[in-house]
Amino acid sequence: MTIFDNLSPEDAVILTNAIVLALAKDKSADEINVLGNFITGVGCLLLTVAAQKQFVSTDNNNSNNNSGDDIFVG
Repeated sequence: MTIFDNLSPEDAVILTNAIVLALAKDKSADEINVLGNFITGVGCLLLTVAAQKQFVSTDNNNSNNNSGDDIFVG
């Protein structure tokens, strides 16, 4: 995501505000609620995918460094 790599925190806030204002323009409160809930759901799923990728990566790195002392749960 190269567009976000070079943004300062202040620029990210300004960009976010501009996007929100553009999306909310001429929408009813109900439409804004639906859109907000949809975006929140997408964000939650993205965080879940990122966390799982990080876990699998860390788990793989630990498996390569450990010699048979893995702990299995379940």
